[in-house]
Amino acid sequence: MDQTRTSMDVTIRAMREDDAPDLFEIYNQPAFRFGTLALPYESFEAVKKWAEPRSPRDLHLAAEANDRVVGAAALRPFYGRRAHAAEFWIAVHEDFAGNGIGSRLLAAVIDTADNWINIQRIEMTVFTDNTRAIALYEKFGFVIEGTHRAATFRNGRFADVHCMARLHPPAWP
Repeated sequence: MDQTRTSMDVTIRAMREDDAPDLFEIYNQPAFRFGTLALPYESFEAVKKWAEPRSPRDLHLAAEANDRVVGAAALRPFYGRRAHAAEFWIAVHEDFAGNGIGSRLLAAVIDTADNWINIQRIEMTVFTDNTRAIALYEKFGFVIEGTHRAATFRNGRFADVHCMARLHPPAWP
């Protein structure tokens, strides 16, 4: 594990269909399931479908190191009266956490949202005890807008989530 904490060459690129096996591995890691709404024992086909774009406006990225996907992210814009807003998800292989991969993926998501598809609001929910993710999101200008109590069931208990968002430009009227 110590070898993954050294500097590595990571490429952020568009996700490809052949990334599915690596995404399946990440999706089924305990750290990923604990920090997301993922259920244990998801099938390969279910994970593959989850990672597929839902519309042509979706952005799906992979972080590749040593010829394998070690992280992934997606930006999913909304429609209609919410076309200015989007949600996102992000995942990093637990053996590669702490190497800045999440930051690089989130920077690419935000760059695309701000400079290419005119998204003014990016939002998500995050478990209130996921301090590492909250710190990452705050580093990129996300703020906690509220807390949903008992929003989900995890590990035999109800868990709270913060709803967080980032507005662009930051000085929204």
